[in-house]
Amino acid sequence: MTTASTIRRRYVTAPIAGKAIGKGAEAGRLVHYRVCGEGPAVVMLHDSPRSSRLHTATMKMLASRFRVFALDTPGYGNSQPLGLIDPAIPDFAEALREALAALGLEEAPLYATHTSAKIALALAARGGKMPLLVLDGLSIPDAPAPETFINAYMRPFRPDADGAYLAAEWVHARDMLRWFPWFSRKAESRMAMDAPAPEWLEDYGIDLFSAGPHYSDAYAAAMRWNPLEDLRTVQVPTRVAARSDDVLYGFLGKVPVDQNDRLTVERLGSDRDEWLDWLAETLAGAGAGAGAGAASPPPPEAAPDAQAGYVDLPQGQLHWRRNLSGSGRTVLALSAPTTLEAQAWAQALAGSRPTLVPDLPGFGDSDPLAKPDADLLASSLAQVIEHLALGKVDVLAIGLAAPLGARLAALRPDLVETLVIHGAPHLDIDAAFNAACCPVIPFDAHAGTHLHRIWHMLRDSQVQWPWFDGTQGAARKSAALPEPAQMHAALTGVLKQLPRYGDCVAAALTAASAEKWREVTVPTFVTLGDDPAQHEAEEIAGLLRDGQTFVLPASPQEGAAILTAMLGAAVPAAS
Repeated sequence: MTTASTIRRRYVTAPIAGKAIGKGAEAGRLVHYRVCGEGPAVVMLHDSPRSSRLHTATMKMLASRFRVFALDTPGYGNSQPLGLIDPAIPDFAEALREALAALGLEEAPLYATHTSAKIALALAARGGKMPLLVLDGLSIPDAPAPETFINAYMRPFRPDADGAYLAAEWVHARDMLRWFPWFSRKAESRMAMDAPAPEWLEDYGIDLFSAGPHYSDAYAAAMRWNPLEDLRTVQVPTRVAARSDDVLYGFLGKVPVDQNDRLTVERLGSDRDEWLDWLAETLAGAGAGAGAGAASPPPPEAAPDAQAGYVDLPQGQLHWRRNLSGSGRTVLALSAPTTLEAQAWAQALAGSRPTLVPDLPGFGDSDPLAKPDADLLASSLAQVIEHLALGKVDVLAIGLAAPLGARLAALRPDLVETLVIHGAPHLDIDAAFNAACCPVIPFDAHAGTHLHRIWHMLRDSQVQWPWFDGTQGAARKSAALPEPAQMHAALTGVLKQLPRYGDCVAAALTAASAEKWREVTVPTFVTLGDDPAQHEAEEIAGLLRDGQTFVLPASPQEGAAILTAMLGAAVPAAS
């Protein structure tokens, strides 16, 4: 049931700030945000390397009084990066201006913390229209940090082919919470703070890995930026605050309140409930969202050319990404438990056919179902197709996701023109196979072993079928390991929903029976090849009312042209 405190995730497309570079720059930049509540609008920004995930608890607390929007900074969470080399704080400020304009929130009060405090202040000092700016934790150093220090502190985040970076990043994450700077592991550098709760550390790790190589973009920019001139010139009412347990509390004494009567300083205690009451009263006192707050919320529907979005379903939200290059019917690509294989095929098909890749419920940014259910999952996919007004699609169902594609085709033949099965679970799956496919992987706050278990499970799945079978017969003869960035994206998707990442596989395996395959009536092509996942292709094709086989290499790079030609020959392309 949806309530005022139910947080919804959305995207908005904002113009590119500055001279952005990179593929797709001309189409605008996707800004990801969370929204909940009823009342006048307020905006919240996060620190680095976090995302709007940081504010979820606060958003729910404020939801009875405000409509709260929490934005992901470019390069963090799910927001696309700026595409600039060494972006500076004014670049992020201009991007914020464009995002607020796209959302109609230019005149909403704005709360920002740590890194984002400098971004918001820079916007306010350069013509920002917010009626109030609340800066919670603002660093005001005597001089910008030396480049040698910044380079050491912001050492690159580089996924590698061996997964060695996982250990380095986990140590890095933990050390950043113990020492300042984190690489000065000395008693005198130890910060006066307790170790965070495991739940906090898990969320922090998700945000760090979501930002990945971009984790330092705004972080380093903030270290290079002295906000004093902006504090002296800002004309927006600005409250600079910090709790007594904030590492930036000591900078409050450097706020130049004697040089700008628009500035006030708030010294707060460490009690979070008292802080929340203070924040709510402060925002309310600003006449929160006097302009934008009265406006209708941003429309939930995705723009016709959106690259990513959500569909709101009774059980939660389902997240999707797509590539609109190419012509003809959209190819809906499905893989499980991650989108690793689906994204690889979508990338290979780019330019020839439009593609759509959803995060299946329980993975990545799609909410899990109450319990794994193949038919309910297929219904969710159908609602995505209808939500995007795609008409009929071609479905490419890969490996463990094959039964899910088959259920979609069986239940909604009006939405599926052609079904392609590229590998599938065996017809005699038992409970032991089910459990082994997606084992329980507990979060390890101490050693980070969950990272390595996920990485090797995903890596093994690319070279043997099933991933836990090390016999000669399970070897995938033509398989190639994905690029480190692709592996990292799949791993991050598992991290986001570690307890539920296997739900989609569990649902699929309940539908991997001869009886269920016989219910498929649409034209279906089952691929043949030397991959172990294709060993029962002939048998599965024989169960289908309109099934036939064709040879397709396991590699998307080798098979994309063959698949495109086959789909084009099977049924005339949509006009």
